[in-house]
Amino acid sequence: MRAVYVKPQENIFSRAVAAARETGAVVLCAEPGTGRRITAVNVAIELDATPEWLTLDEENVHASLYVEQRRAYLLNLRDTGSNLIPLVGKEVPDYVARLREAGSYLIVLATVEERKALDLVSDLAIVKLEASDPRQVFTAYLTKRHGYPQEHAEQWETHNRIADVLISTSPASAVSLAEDVHESGHREPEDSAVEEVLAAFWNWEKQLKDWFSSTVKPEDGYKRALLLSVAALEGAPPAEVFDAADQLCEATGTPYLPGRGLVGPGIAQHLDDVGARRDEEGLVHFTRHRYGTAVLDHVWKDRPFFQKQLVTWISDLPEARPAEVIFDLAVRYGQPELVLDTVQKWAADSVDRSALLLTAAAMSDKLGPAVRGKMYAWARQTGQEALQLVVAEVCGGHMADEFDRVALTRLRNLVRFGTERVRAAVVTAMLKLAGRPRLRARVLSEIGEWVAGVEPARTTGLRTFVALAGTRLDDGRLLLLPASTRDETLIDLIASGWRLSLRDPEIASEAKNAVVVWLEDAIRGTADADVVRAVLLAACRSSVDTGMFVRLVWHWAYSTSRDDLDREGFCVELSRQIGQRDPLTPGITPLSEYSRQEVPTWDIEDG
Repeated sequence: MRAVYVKPQENIFSRAVAAARETGAVVLCAEPGTGRRITAVNVAIELDATPEWLTLDEENVHASLYVEQRRAYLLNLRDTGSNLIPLVGKEVPDYVARLREAGSYLIVLATVEERKALDLVSDLAIVKLEASDPRQVFTAYLTKRHGYPQEHAEQWETHNRIADVLISTSPASAVSLAEDVHESGHREPEDSAVEEVLAAFWNWEKQLKDWFSSTVKPEDGYKRALLLSVAALEGAPPAEVFDAADQLCEATGTPYLPGRGLVGPGIAQHLDDVGARRDEEGLVHFTRHRYGTAVLDHVWKDRPFFQKQLVTWISDLPEARPAEVIFDLAVRYGQPELVLDTVQKWAADSVDRSALLLTAAAMSDKLGPAVRGKMYAWARQTGQEALQLVVAEVCGGHMADEFDRVALTRLRNLVRFGTERVRAAVVTAMLKLAGRPRLRARVLSEIGEWVAGVEPARTTGLRTFVALAGTRLDDGRLLLLPASTRDETLIDLIASGWRLSLRDPEIASEAKNAVVVWLEDAIRGTADADVVRAVLLAACRSSVDTGMFVRLVWHWAYSTSRDDLDREGFCVELSRQIGQRDPLTPGITPLSEYSRQEVPTWDIEDG
């Protein structure tokens, strides 16, 4: 992203960096499409800070504004609910003060209207961002991203027809034009190459208008159906493409070909009629790049009365391709309801396909705010099990890589308003999130809040913790085991989970078995014994805890199948350390009440 970045004119970039460095925060004020996001990221890099996008928790804005060392937190107000923007304004002064103590920064992206709505109680430095020169953006993308020689890139930029476009376009459109050059496969701007690139840039508008003007007779209906079928399923086998064309004909009452393929032209001729062909693997593609997108755009704009039927037909097609097509339409026309309606249609039959579409939309710049808001509403609605299962799947997936707090908020509400089946899906999602080292402490903290709450959150939180405690990574290591005894925050969170789960009558048996797994890994050397001891010691905060853990460790040491491992020695040393921490009997080992002949009974599976 830094390689292709073109700085705005008039020292705007350096002023933004200086303002952030001096005050700890800066507002980049501009409309979308002017390069705000790439500028914000590059300001962060110039500050020698790691850029990280902030997403706000509707239920706790303050908690969303977290602080870590040497970070530049990027907040795009376009991604923020309008009702939350004034709350952010009130939190900003304290947040910036905390950031400065940590050597971190806040970079806010806002339009003029969003800046006013922010209603800051204290002033922040505001830099009005001007768009970068689209000609330079165009050249940078060709050379830095796609490896064009500087000479060839400049030839493209200075070609009179390309230059006419660049002089009056936006940086975002300049990027699109550079992508069209690259996708065309042409390295030098010969006239025919320029003609093709500009046709793609203008969405093949003239070519499609001419084609549709030549296919106005009723008998041309099949050609149009096949054109749309290739557009929706480009890259699919011919059988799927032609089946989809038949389905569209049936749905619209369009006559099929006479003989249904037995007579008349073969596949090559039919595909040639719509500008398509089979590739070396036999899959169907248009001969023009990005032509499928242009076909769908043309039909969408030229035939608004056909839009509903088009979406219905696409959503009824098999496999994952329809999700991609509907997502692209929703993005291009700013219609999140296309995604939301389709997810509601698919949810009961396919969680995976629904989650694929909903994930893409939730992470989209254009659709994200509306889609994430709808996910929040679905999570809080009773009687929506199918949709809530989809939301749980999305929150445990890729969306959490960028919107982890958004994911946790929705999972929290699914626990509260969902069915038992939904809560089981939440546990699965939390296991997936905890598998990512960056999110592990945050997930455990969230579980702690559930456990401290009321039912059903409390029991769900305990079950989630016990499931996590027994989960292993691909290499066999325990997922929750901290890397060292110095990781005190994670140790305290895990210790709290052990203590509370062992005290719960419904969860205790599973929790005890999980503790035994940790003890066995420690004695066998597959887990750091010092770390295991540190976690169990941190869990002993009262005499009740002491008695509970000593009985458990004693039973493990003397009831496990015999081998050469010194479980007894481990038990004695750990019990001694536990006794030293007991505030009522410091320094007295709690083992004195047991003898080797009197192993306390315990409902744990041996070994």
